[in-house]
This record gives sequence, C-alpha cells and structure tokens, in this order.
Amino acid sequence: MNKTKLVQFLDEYLELEQFEDSSKNGLQVDNSKKEIQKIWYAVDANSYIFDKAIQEKVDMLICHHGMFRWQAETLTWLFYKRIQKLILNDIALYACHLPLDWHKEVGNNIVLLNKFVDTFNIKNPLITQNTYIFGLKFDEKIKIQDILDIYCDNLWIEKQFYNFWNLKTVSSVCFCSGGGLHSAKFAKDNGFDLVITWEWAHYEITLSKELKQSIILWWHYETEIFGVQALSEKLKKDFNIEIVFLDEKY
Repeated sequence: MNKTKLVQFLDEYLELEQFEDSSKNGLQVDNSKKEIQKIWYAVDANSYIFDKAIQEKVDMLICHHGMFRWQAETLTWLFYKRIQKLILNDIALYACHLPLDWHKEVGNNIVLLNKFVDTFNIKNPLITQNTYIFGLKFDEKIKIQDILDIYCDNLWIEKQFYNFWNLKTVSSVCFCSGGGLHSAKFAKDNGFDLVITWEWAHYEITLSKELKQSIILWWHYETEIFGVQALSEKLKKDFNIEIVFLDEKY
C-alpha cells in the first residue's frame, strides 16, 4: 500500500488531532519506501523490537508506546541507537499512544470491555465513555469470582484483586488503561462496582481503600496488546497488508 495514504488513513482513523499527547503520535521515523508491504506491530518501540524487524525485513513498525513519550529527547544514548537501526535498515516507525487507549473500535479499553460483554453474554449493555474511562452497566449480576476465574484467566492476565467494597457480585464495571487507578474516584462518584485497570501508585491504592472502591489490577503490557492487535486485524482485512504482531515483553 502507498505509504502516504496509509499514514493519512491511520492519522484520520485514530483521530490524532483530537488529543493533546506529548507522545508525538503519528509517523515518528520515515523511510525511503513509497510502498508498504510488510508491517509488524508491537506494544513498545525498543531496540530488541527493532532487531526482530530488521531480521524479518519489515517495511514499517506500528507501536503503542513510541520513542518520544513525554518529551523530545536528544539523539544520544539509546535514542541514537534506536533511530540508527531504523534509518540504516529503511524501516518506518508509526506510534499511537493515547488515541489507541481511547478509540471506540480498536482501542485497548473498548476491546477489553467487549471481551467482558462476550465472556458473560451480557444483554443490552449500557456503555458510557468519559475521556479514557469506559463504563459498562448491565442488569444481571456477575460473580466476582467468575470475573477472576473466567474473564481474567481466559485472557491470560495476572491479576491482583482488592475487594475494598466487600463485593460478591457486580452489575457495573469501568475500564481505564495505562496508569488508570485515578479512575477510582470517578467510579465511586458514578456508581461503578468495580474498576479494572493496570498500573498504579501506592497513594492510589490507599485512596481506593478509603473510598471503598473495589479494584482489579492487571499489568500494563498485558492489557495493552489488545489495541495494536485489533488495529492490525483491521488493516489486514481492509488493505490486505502482511501484518504480524510481535508479542515480546521483556
């Protein structure tokens, strides 16, 4: 596929202009190729990911966490080595951070929410969104233990459960990807039984306990593979591009 058209499609489909994000979403490193035939996906833009892409002669990498996540770095140390690998091997890098958490079709949160709905065959789910927090309310009660034993385990996700509200069943859940335990206050204020998120600070745990807001904590990486996977499936289906998901954490 024509690279310019592909990048334009991604920019528009992922609605990059809607976000203030220091991650510099979009095409972070260009290459000389006009046509893109082979794409690899990964959660993180790191040297060991680039080495695999070089070995497989990939045209473009698409990552959730790009190389410029909080500030524009100088091209020294690892930043120089990373970009050197890409430029010398003519590999482009496209990154999409917050927009891929938020997206209503292929975002991390909505994919995990939809998997929850499918797992428990929820009828007429009420889905709401508040920036990066996706809320789900439903009529039937679901056992907490079933969420831990069926939903979490089916996704192969390690979890920590803090039942600060002393719940046995729930009829509402909210999802917030990344460092999302700040959503505990939102959940409590809006009547959600359970928060599912995947990275936290100590003060957020103590706040959740003080609020008596029950939470399930996963791991950041394991819960953010879903957005890049869903996006890759869309591109493969719509544009018939060779796409491989590179699942390598550490």
